[in-house]
Amino acid sequence: MDTEPLLNGVPYKVHRQSFDIERRRALGTFFTGSANARFLARQLHAVLPANSLVMDPTCGMGDLLLAYAEAIPIENTLNATLEAWAKQLAGLDLDTDLVRLTKARLVLQARLRGGFTDELKDIDGILPGIRTGDMMASGNALGEPDGFLFNPPFGVVKEVHDCVWSTGSVNAAALFLAELVAKKKPSAPVSAILPEVLRSGSRYEAFRAHLEGWGLGGGYHLLGRFDVWTDVDVFATLVERAQKRRIWDMGSQPYDGKCVGHFFRVHVGAVVPHRHECKGPWRRYICAKTTPRWSEGYEPKASRRFAGTSFKPPFVVVRRTSSPSDTNRAVATVILGARDVAVENHLLVLIPEDGSLDRCRDLVRVLGKKATDDYLNASIRCRHLTTGIVARIPWTETDD
Repeated sequence: MDTEPLLNGVPYKVHRQSFDIERRRALGTFFTGSANARFLARQLHAVLPANSLVMDPTCGMGDLLLAYAEAIPIENTLNATLEAWAKQLAGLDLDTDLVRLTKARLVLQARLRGGFTDELKDIDGILPGIRTGDMMASGNALGEPDGFLFNPPFGVVKEVHDCVWSTGSVNAAALFLAELVAKKKPSAPVSAILPEVLRSGSRYEAFRAHLEGWGLGGGYHLLGRFDVWTDVDVFATLVERAQKRRIWDMGSQPYDGKCVGHFFRVHVGAVVPHRHECKGPWRRYICAKTTPRWSEGYEPKASRRFAGTSFKPPFVVVRRTSSPSDTNRAVATVILGARDVAVENHLLVLIPEDGSLDRCRDLVRVLGKKATDDYLNASIRCRHLTTGIVARIPWTETDD
């Protein structure tokens, strides 16, 4: 069936060509694709009994429902098949055209699987559980399904009200998942694809604790970039009730030896250039753009006034911006000098517990190892390193 244009990636291709990237980001319309959709469908089928009602509350073009329906039996006729599927498939989307496209694709899937040629006069009257609607204002609709397929919007919501786990800008996927968790029945698992920042971003620690507070847990499967057109790393998960109440455990990479945090205190640089005025005592100053990469002895020359926290050399800085596609994930520099240094907030600052330059240079060699890149790529796929993940980097032997 992947050779049938309406069932494979052609609808998404047409959508991409019809709407520019900024509009698609505003609408949140990044669709799952068959490979990831089948992964989510398989893990939900594995935990639900036959004939369960499954909903995709942000169904878009229906990729997730199509993948799930591949394993639902067909009946003797097209109408009988659609009537049976109507008891097992539900979906919501704000766009009526996308809802109708989802239904049309499911009808085509049923026709191809059963070899049906029956005439179907009314696309809107079939599969009534798949309808136009807003998940965030769906009333009791989220309380009925036995399980969920979920690929929420990934955009940023700038003004969030009545949120107990965050203030300021929030990734929409977190808001949608929190809403789903609050309204679904406790036994209903959620097979989801989510942006990596929810799993490993330090700003979402309270969000992860919020899910655990509902008695939920879940492992994760790293998927890399969402697709070749969408520069967002994602992961798949099955969120369900769990006795240990752990979700997307950041300590999942096993290591029993010493870590960077045993030898260094990790901070974020305190200077936010566009926010902090040049007031206070004069300090040496470094930022991510002007600090040389991998230097084992850089003494800053630039200065600025700054009244906040500064750091006394020697210490190591690591660039916070870090992508899994980078050759090195933790690019480091040893900072020297006799004067305190003000550090831009795009740099992490690692202060040696023993105050020694030798320890700083050892750290640079540790951070440059492939083992460090492998650890970080397995642990954090979002675009910013956190103090916690850097502190947990294994302290490998510095001699090669």
